[in-house]
Amino acid sequence: MSLIEAPKIVAFVLSEADGFMSRENAVVTQAGTAVKSGALLAQVDAGAGTYAVDAGATGNPTAGTVVIGAAAIPGVYVITFTAATKFDVEDPNGVVIGSGTLGAAFSKAGLGVTLTAGGMAAVAGDRATITVAVGSGKYVPYTANAAAGPAAAILYQSLPAATGDVKAVVFTNDCEVNRALLTGLDATGEANLRALGIKVRGAASLPYVSTPAL
Repeated sequence: MSLIEAPKIVAFVLSEADGFMSRENAVVTQAGTAVKSGALLAQVDAGAGTYAVDAGATGNPTAGTVVIGAAAIPGVYVITFTAATKFDVEDPNGVVIGSGTLGAAFSKAGLGVTLTAGGMAAVAGDRATITVAVGSGKYVPYTANAAAGPAAAILYQSLPAATGDVKAVVFTNDCEVNRALLTGLDATGEANLRALGIKVRGAASLPYVSTPAL
């Protein structure tokens, strides 16, 4: 499907920006089930994570499998040792997301890893990094409370059951949509959409849509 085909408005869309400004061609990764028109989608922003110890470090702690979750962001996470077995983790924006201990699983803000002692013990001030690659940019169905990432789009037309990547058209910004015809909407998802300029119209308890008067 292409966004330049059939420029009709599907039922959940109350209004959109001129032309095709509210729409994008996209790829949706399905896991065997159908996805309804009006379904909220999350975008895969982060890819694999790569661990490395800074060249000037005294110790050489090692890392197990780096697990990247939906809340992770692309960029360099900095691990700073505060003692031989203790460390803090800072995200690519410079925000400390948590502290950890060698030998125990660390899992915060979408980043998961277990660090273990190497042949040389770490000292306070030693640093290591985990570099998280940019993700595929593909979309997946949104899950409750942004567990698979924040709501980033709404699917234009339904996708039949399939497994793998499917071309689709999504609404990504500047439109009004009917609450009653959306799939997967929750308070977190609605806040995510609002930040994109997508306004959800209609009260949750009412079967009709109301829009503000001029």
